[in-house]
Amino acid sequence: MFQSEILTGVIRCDKLDTETAESGDEMSEVRKHFVVHGKVQGVGFRYTAKYLALSLGLTGWARNEYDGSVSTELQGLEEDIDKILQALYNDRYIEIDDIRKRSLPVDEEERGFGVRY
Repeated sequence: MFQSEILTGVIRCDKLDTETAESGDEMSEVRKHFVVHGKVQGVGFRYTAKYLALSLGLTGWARNEYDGSVSTELQGLEEDIDKILQALYNDRYIEIDDIRKRSLPVDEEERGFGVRY
């Protein structure tokens, strides 16, 4: 239940991203940077994120950080990014305590999803 509360707060806290607010178009692509804290290293987080991103046609990357968190950037439709976050929360090995999120400019040149080291 606690995870759902965090997820709801994270997803809805900046629902009015500049692209959506300016264009009014819910179907435009967005790019988000996330720093995920919790039991997120050594549990398949990056590879699960990659599989989910590729299956939904999203681009981006994921990388383990020295402090035990995982940084990831996801680009695509906001509803698809939300689906990935929900699936990561529901994974039986991953335990997310906190997500820090910020919007970034869309990278028109990016193709695919990479696991960074």
